[in-house]
Amino acid sequence: MRTSLDVLRRFVDLPADPAAARVLLDEVGLEVKRIDPDRPGVPVTLELLANRGDHHGHVGLAREVAGRTGGDVREPRCLDLVVGEGTHPVQVQTPLCPVYALTELRRTAEVGLDAEARALLEACGLKPVHPVVDATNVANLELGQPTHAFDADTLVGPVTVRLSRAGERAWPLFAPEPVDVPEGTVVIADDEKILALAGVIGCEESKTTAATTRILLEAAAFDPVAVRKASRALDVHTDSSARFERGADFTLPLRGAGRVAALLSAGWAVHGTTSLHASWADPARLVPFEPAACRAFLAVDEDDASLWARLGRYGFVREGAGVRVPAHRLWDVEHPADLYEEIAKSIGYDATPTTLPAIDMGAVPSHAEQVWDTAAEVLVGAGFYEVVTDGFHGRQLVEQLGFGEGHPLHAHVETANALDRAYSLLKNETLGQALEGVALNVRMKHDEIKAFERTRTFHPDPGAPNGVCTERTVLWAIAAGHERPRTWAGAAREIDAHLLAGLVDELALALRVPFAVSTAPGTHPLQSALHPGRQALVRQGDRVVGIVGEVHPAVVARFRLKRVRPVYLEIDGDALLAEPVRAVFAEPPRVPPVERDLAFTLPRGVEAAALCAALEAGAPDWLRRVAVTDLYAHVQDGAPVRTLTVTLTWANDEGDRTAEALNAATEQAAQAALAALGPRGVTLRA
Repeated sequence: MRTSLDVLRRFVDLPADPAAARVLLDEVGLEVKRIDPDRPGVPVTLELLANRGDHHGHVGLAREVAGRTGGDVREPRCLDLVVGEGTHPVQVQTPLCPVYALTELRRTAEVGLDAEARALLEACGLKPVHPVVDATNVANLELGQPTHAFDADTLVGPVTVRLSRAGERAWPLFAPEPVDVPEGTVVIADDEKILALAGVIGCEESKTTAATTRILLEAAAFDPVAVRKASRALDVHTDSSARFERGADFTLPLRGAGRVAALLSAGWAVHGTTSLHASWADPARLVPFEPAACRAFLAVDEDDASLWARLGRYGFVREGAGVRVPAHRLWDVEHPADLYEEIAKSIGYDATPTTLPAIDMGAVPSHAEQVWDTAAEVLVGAGFYEVVTDGFHGRQLVEQLGFGEGHPLHAHVETANALDRAYSLLKNETLGQALEGVALNVRMKHDEIKAFERTRTFHPDPGAPNGVCTERTVLWAIAAGHERPRTWAGAAREIDAHLLAGLVDELALALRVPFAVSTAPGTHPLQSALHPGRQALVRQGDRVVGIVGEVHPAVVARFRLKRVRPVYLEIDGDALLAEPVRAVFAEPPRVPPVERDLAFTLPRGVEAAALCAALEAGAPDWLRRVAVTDLYAHVQDGAPVRTLTVTLTWANDEGDRTAEALNAATEQAAQAALAALGPRGVTLRA
């Protein structure tokens, strides 16, 4: 939010020194992102970290400062509007609009806003447009109550607050043409057209102009979820929607309209009474508050009167053994701990004592700690750097990965009021952020990348204990560039998926957990984002616990990576924490095993794993191992084929198996494989 110290001083006292004023604003939670003490008025840009609707107005900001300093909050002058039948019929047909007020004003003279109001607009980054529009903007910036003015002479029939119907269109302000309005959106309409998208933006066909002589001033409160859905569906984000999405103060509409009327009083006059339609009633929420418990919680030494007084600065009213929550805080204050937080802000976090919790020294690391330390040692030893990523990402990242409707990773847990759309979703995968890291390094001309992280992903699950999602621990690694640093002796081998497959083996060995990299059929949510011919699954027994492979070229292109081919590994954290396999010593055989080689030609579509499985199934039980030891790709009869050399290792512990018996067993396994795979084109080479 942009403003200036001079403007903010209209509402509350601030230190004269800009540096001291900045410290004060930072300490009360209004983070100063930028301040220009040498410019007139001392412009400042604030980061509203609390994500509260009442902070989107100077009165709300002043209240936070006064909560610390004990000073007075100076509110702007508002006309007292008389509530009655009004001059124009109004119908409210949805409970998503709990308060709606409509006031008619008529122009009496060609007079703009005063210099003070224009200075506020300029400090907040807005330029004067038209007295009526400027007045609604000023009232919103001062009080945090959006209002909107319709040209009364453009309306046909009553003003109706309702849900949009299927197929309806509206023409939002500043849009080049009308747009489709999703069915069920809260709109303001007359008998012929939509006048405004409630809480978001007005429409072109009823806007005020220099020729307007009568206006109908709307001041209302709308359901925050309804406004957020409309803003997102229409991709229209305004100061009004930012305010309503974070929770409206249902007591403000009449004051907001009165402030606009006061600002316009030199050139416009209120005509008749104001119609007010209100279904909202103050719930009179009482939150218990015990000063002694607060003192113990914060470890402060303040008497009861001081604690009650500090709460009063924020608008809380003492009633019996608790406090009544004001309307502007109904969205975020429900528990005694919320009140403790207000008092901590009032005292100042730096002024509260620092206490450390009691801990037991010398605790033995848990199994999980040991596993993660060992896994990190393996990856660091392979040249990887540990990184830390955010727990949130944006919808754009999902689109870059190609996870459209129907994909298992399309659904997310979404934050209700994200300050930044790029961090609106709890992440449910880690590949996107890993690729963002690669892209950042490539832009910085650093093409040799090896990174890993232990993190968590969040998956929507209404049946979860928290009613929202299940959490999953993940170990991921990404690499691009070359396996070793390039030297004068020549270019090093480019990194491929085999490097990360080898890391899986190293992790299995270090953790003594059975992992296997397999191309056997299986499913993993990230398969569509990896190269279809250069990926494999990580299995633990019969369970798929991870994936390894080269990132799909289409995904690489969407991340604008041109000089690298990233490879990616992901393993489920629970699989890493599996019970380690105990090492059992087995005395080596007196006589070494015997090996026999077979060569098979496989057409495209038959995997080596299927051949090995068929050999094992058809062999006697003294077959110890089947391994592919050579591969020759060539063309046979005009079709691409592969010739695999397969080595069969036979146990001969006592040395009593003859060559004839070994050859017969080898032939038995070969014929079983041909019987199983011969119909698919597999042949045995002589």
